Amino acid sequence: MKRGMQWPIAVAVVLGLTVIGDVTVAVIASRDEAFAVEPDFYQKAVNFDDEMALRAASRTLGWQLAPSLQLGRPGTPGLVSITLRDSTGAPLAGARVELLAMHNARASRQLTATLKDLGAGSYEAALDAERPGEWELRFMVTRGSDRFAVRDRVDAAALR
Repeated sequence: MKRGMQWPIAVAVVLGLTVIGDVTVAVIASRDEAFAVEPDFYQKAVNFDDEMALRAASRTLGWQLAPSLQLGRPGTPGLVSITLRDSTGAPLAGARVELLAMHNARASRQLTATLKDLGAGSYEAALDAERPGEWELRFMVTRGSDRFAVRDRVDAAALR
């Protein structure tokens, strides 16, 4: 080796190790369920005004949604149920209720469901939710031309 070449080689080795370390960290982070990115975030940003209009329309409707989440066990799904009432407190039946659910600590694993109308403002669906803790539930309720969007957080306790 030529005299004085050890420094350029050392710099190249350090830079190479840095790149290898960065790639390793990126791969590990992308496989972690705790790491989450809002899906379609760019499209949601473009449609931000529409989202704000939907939220305002939801407030104007004054509907009330009370969720409940019962956790399942491996091989047995849990159950999400809601009661839906109009602005006067009367039960709302005949609506289409869609759900996007995610555990706060594992937000990259998003669960979806369409809830079944049981009548008298009650709706439910099976949900593959097993992890205890806080869950974010995003509901989209459609009845006729009315659309109601609400987000709620529930604390689901572990089954004993």
